[in-house]
Amino acid sequence: MKIDHEELLARNPALVASAFWHVAHRHAGAAQGESPILPVFFVSAAMLLHRATVTKIRAMQFDSGILKAVVEAPDILAGLQGRVESHADTTLSALQVGVASGLLVREGGEGFPRFRAIGGNDLPLAIRDLDPPVSHMLSAAKRLGTWFAMDGFDAARRQLNIEF
Repeated sequence: MKIDHEELLARNPALVASAFWHVAHRHAGAAQGESPILPVFFVSAAMLLHRATVTKIRAMQFDSGILKAVVEAPDILAGLQGRVESHADTTLSALQVGVASGLLVREGGEGFPRFRAIGGNDLPLAIRDLDPPVSHMLSAAKRLGTWFAMDGFDAARRQLNIEF
């Protein structure tokens, strides 16, 4: 077994695509149907593939916002920019899997592409995982989608101190 076996499992594009479905679904619900832009997924992956961040935000209130999470757990910011950059391949792979599998649809237009969640109010039963730690990651994804919609990406980017 490789020393980074657990990390490689977490970076599974299908798992991250499932989390992205929740980000996109909750974002659209909180932003009057507007789907999230591409950078939201880069930041979401960096946060969802960080155990301390997931542990902090998975059970927070949906109306709390990113700023409250950062104030209560400043370690969320530690290395976030590097994680955004190092997880870029995983982010793009997960978006490809999400689109190819019918979980997400890419929307064009001006600026960054957007990705919309397809389907009902939850993931298909065959890929829904309600057991920890996957359920914790999906709970965190729901909050991130809501928070990015509520705060707006530019405000969230400033609060998280990341650059694109």
